[in-house]
Amino acid sequence: MSRLSTMNAPALQGVAKTLQATLIDILYKDLPHPPSTYLSILPQNAPTAANPNPIKYAYRNADGSNYVPLFPGLGKANSPYARSVPATNFTPPATLPDAELIFDTLMSRDEFVDHPGGISSLFFAFADLVIHSIFNTDPRDPTNNLTSSYLDLGILYGNSQKEQDSVRNKDGRGRLYEDVFADGRLLFMPPSACALLVLLSRNHNYSAQKILEINEQGTYNQFQNDAEKLAQDDEIFNRARLVNCAYFMQIILGDYVGAILGLVRDGYSWRLDPLSQSREPSHDLTPRGEGNVCSVEFNLLYRWHATLSKQDTEWTENLFNELFGGKDFSTLTAQDFANVARQKMRPDPDPKKRTFNKLQRGGDGRFKDSDLAEILQNATSWRAGAYKARGIPEVLRVIEVLGIEQARRWGTCSMNDFRRFLGLKPYASFQEWNPDERVHTAAAALYKDIENLELYVGLQAEETKVPMAGAGLCPGYTISRSILADAVCLTRGDRFLTVELTPFNLTAWGYRDCQFDAQDGSYGGMLTKLLFRTLPAYYPARSAYAHFPFLDPVYMKDYMSKNSPTFVDKYIWTRPTHPERVEDVVVIKTAVGVAAVLNNPTVFPTGYAERLETVTGHKAVNHTFVNEIILKEADKWAKYFEEETQHLIERRSLDHIGKSGKVQYVDIVRDVINVLPVHWISHQLAGLPLEGDLKDEQNHYEAFSDVCRYVFLNSEPLNDWRLRESSVKTFHDFEKVVKEHLSSRVRLAIQLLDSNRASLADSLPFLNELYANHPDLTDLAAALFTEVVPTAAHWTQAIAHVVDYYLDDSRTQVRQEIVKLAGLRTPQANGQIAAHVRAALGRLFCCFLESLVWGVYRTAHTTDFVADSVRIPAGTRVFASIKEANVGSRCADSFRPNSSNLCVFTLNWFFCILTPRQTAPQVLGKILGLKGLKRAPGRSGSFNRFVETTNGVPQQWYVNARSDLVPWPESLLVQYNIYYHSHHPCPLNVIMCSSQSWRLPSRSQAKPKPSDIYDGSLQDYRWTNSLTATEAMICNLAKWLPCRRGRGGDFVQQALDVDVVCEPRIISCGRGRVGDGTVPDATTVTWALDGLSVDQMAGVAKQMMLMPNLALYKDALASHVSIQAVPVPSPPPFFGSFLAFSLPFQFLCKVI
Repeated sequence: MSRLSTMNAPALQGVAKTLQATLIDILYKDLPHPPSTYLSILPQNAPTAANPNPIKYAYRNADGSNYVPLFPGLGKANSPYARSVPATNFTPPATLPDAELIFDTLMSRDEFVDHPGGISSLFFAFADLVIHSIFNTDPRDPTNNLTSSYLDLGILYGNSQKEQDSVRNKDGRGRLYEDVFADGRLLFMPPSACALLVLLSRNHNYSAQKILEINEQGTYNQFQNDAEKLAQDDEIFNRARLVNCAYFMQIILGDYVGAILGLVRDGYSWRLDPLSQSREPSHDLTPRGEGNVCSVEFNLLYRWHATLSKQDTEWTENLFNELFGGKDFSTLTAQDFANVARQKMRPDPDPKKRTFNKLQRGGDGRFKDSDLAEILQNATSWRAGAYKARGIPEVLRVIEVLGIEQARRWGTCSMNDFRRFLGLKPYASFQEWNPDERVHTAAAALYKDIENLELYVGLQAEETKVPMAGAGLCPGYTISRSILADAVCLTRGDRFLTVELTPFNLTAWGYRDCQFDAQDGSYGGMLTKLLFRTLPAYYPARSAYAHFPFLDPVYMKDYMSKNSPTFVDKYIWTRPTHPERVEDVVVIKTAVGVAAVLNNPTVFPTGYAERLETVTGHKAVNHTFVNEIILKEADKWAKYFEEETQHLIERRSLDHIGKSGKVQYVDIVRDVINVLPVHWISHQLAGLPLEGDLKDEQNHYEAFSDVCRYVFLNSEPLNDWRLRESSVKTFHDFEKVVKEHLSSRVRLAIQLLDSNRASLADSLPFLNELYANHPDLTDLAAALFTEVVPTAAHWTQAIAHVVDYYLDDSRTQVRQEIVKLAGLRTPQANGQIAAHVRAALGRLFCCFLESLVWGVYRTAHTTDFVADSVRIPAGTRVFASIKEANVGSRCADSFRPNSSNLCVFTLNWFFCILTPRQTAPQVLGKILGLKGLKRAPGRSGSFNRFVETTNGVPQQWYVNARSDLVPWPESLLVQYNIYYHSHHPCPLNVIMCSSQSWRLPSRSQAKPKPSDIYDGSLQDYRWTNSLTATEAMICNLAKWLPCRRGRGGDFVQQALDVDVVCEPRIISCGRGRVGDGTVPDATTVTWALDGLSVDQMAGVAKQMMLMPNLALYKDALASHVSIQAVPVPSPPPFFGSFLAFSLPFQFLCKVI
């Protein structure tokens, strides 16, 4: 299924989905729901229905009750274990072999064997968390389970309200105390289990903080009293717990089950998804959220002491020597253990004071990141032991003996009973159970008959699997089959992991945060993100210790080298090394200090050049020649941005129903500003293919944004892999297109005749000039990419923020001034507009613009640098807070448009031609000049952003439509007005046709008539028609129409001695090519006619009729054409200073 699901063929993916649904249904039904019986009788006062609750959001009760509305006590903490399999073997207990003898002959470790699948010790530390989450046998009543039967992280939050209260801060933010967890049992496990649980504790606080900061529903405010504070704290806590439990569940499915099935090892990001909804062949819904009760059989199944690594075995031996005073492990008795448990294994009742592995808490209650990283990286590098008979360390002898005896007191079934229950073939002999002669001979001597073999002993000493496709954990066959069924039941039976796992309950951000990222380099893992998030200084980007934490790095590198050699060098396989106190971040807040950091690249290198080299695969490429060629046609590009802004606004605007067409809406950021650089780079520079739809444009925008984020804003390891891989792919696609365009000049000429390569036709002159200056295609493509792509997102962010800034009603006067200046089209006016841009961005960010963010990270490469009176050692991370430096600094003067202060920030270095002086006047003039422009109603008319506090200083983030946190806005809806007035047609008969896609407003809801035109003095004209479609001759007409963007028609030049711009949107006839004789369906050519009078238009028409090709059809056309001229004034600002005519080739025109 993993291979089918990763194939591109939809049919095969559908087969995989069907197979997965069938498999999940089988595994889920391996166990009864609800259980058939319990070890003891359920309490008689157990409720039969959930109690009414005034709380209006879903949350987990502290004790696990009310998880199933119809059976509120099902699986709650402090309730009996279930019994899944009734025992049918009638062997008297007295005839069973002694438990100590069984351990000494079948279970005691004779030698340590490395795990054959490369599993690390950290995998089993996480297994400890899973096991302790669902099993906690009551020492006073062994039939009772003190924890709930759900993966609700009871080990972290507690299994009663009292335990939960002991770890909660209750300060109104929904947080836990720092680095706490409720279950003290884990303090006596190898320390990597506690270290992992501390990271999940931190993840809860991270989630709570994000839920509070984003405040999706706007309901979290400053509370007025203790009751309001507690209510807010409860809600944030409960939502954060849902997020954290879902995250824990995804680690189980992604990393844990992924390692069990060998999917991570084999490089598959596909995962078994037991949470999804499906239907049976009868169309009945497969059950979900029906509850779960843990059984004694699975309590015995999850005892995996044979896998204890050498190092963890040594740690356990040291612990036992300390607890038992050095007593021989082989002589420890159950009473010895009980005495020590009562006297020495009682954790501190205050979770805030508990420690493990002799770690010390800091003044803030946190453990050192370095200590936690040391423990976790040790566990990753230590190979676990293999499952095997005679594999359990001697130090755990007393634990195993107690386990065997407990299983007998529970009346547990035999090994073959359990296999029959699962639908597996019962073993016919001891030799079939384990072919090792030493093992099966000893077992036969002890048990006599294979039917007498106890479940616990049978599971521990069964023959194990070998690594292969689908087998990574390699336990015995019965365990392997059982853990999949249990994993499905644990997750699918929990309604908070299935039917209640929704963006509404977890918040949209929380739900998104729990989703797998198949492109993060860890093949579907979630623990990777947790390590990067909580210990970023100790898990650098690309580290195999973060991407494959459950696999021994030495094993994984060797395996990948043999099976996927092309991927090996993408990872760093050596153990991370760090200078002392690397997690300490020095925050620089003053203007002088920030300037010192940003202006000293030798001491604080940016890393930009290195990351660009990673993207392009080239050493630093000289791209000066690209900049010079672009700058030569600065006026042309400014004109392009103006026209394209108008065109995008027209195409992407929406009508307000019921407003007589007067109100229009447009997402000015997503559908206009963000795609302007995409169109410019694709159409005018590189000739990149664009499908023309919104999805394709947004894909290009996101690809360019990833490049910008990777090169300029990639300060954390969390998103490094995805951003890097996306950026490299974007460059390779870019390079391939540019090389193809210029590799064969003959082929290029042929391509120009292809109607689908309009962008190539537009970009050809520019590419030709680049090629003439630099014929090395590899360097040329890298230089062009480096010059324009990485900064495209910076430009969109700057323009978006300027528009948002001047949308405020308090700045209406400045907005009108910008529109007026844009209409002047002079260098002086453009300079004034650029000053307004600087003023807006200065107030929003700061004059020290490294990028449009509130701060940047740097790492000192030399020692003893002083900033803000702080000595910064080499290797120290520094955060230069641009926002804080702005407060009270002399840069405040630079926010005035007429300021000449030297610290006024400039965009020139970053944006090349895309500077405020070159493009902002035209773009802002079109946008801010829309009549009645204002924000759309509600939250859609504002950026979706929030401010978080990191390292004691503020940072601003934005939430996009997918609930990802991004450094810039991606949407802003505005509205504007358009008006119509009626005029009588002019009597002059001329030639021209109107576009079917042209939308003119009307005061009525009816489609506007040709006479519904704009009000104002007669300056330009729109030509309308009432004519019918002609036949295939129309396509032949297209063969001589001399129209291409930037090229005027020769006949127009001759007739009028004026410069007419003729630009095609699509040059094709239906599904054929121009001139192939087919009837066109949607072919149009758009002409931009600037300031032509009626007489001039008539001259154009007459000149056209004299063209030889057209004259051939003169008589035929006359019978099909009836045309009138309609006067139109200067168009409104969003149409620009010219008027665009769209000429469908279905209609032919002549002068009557």
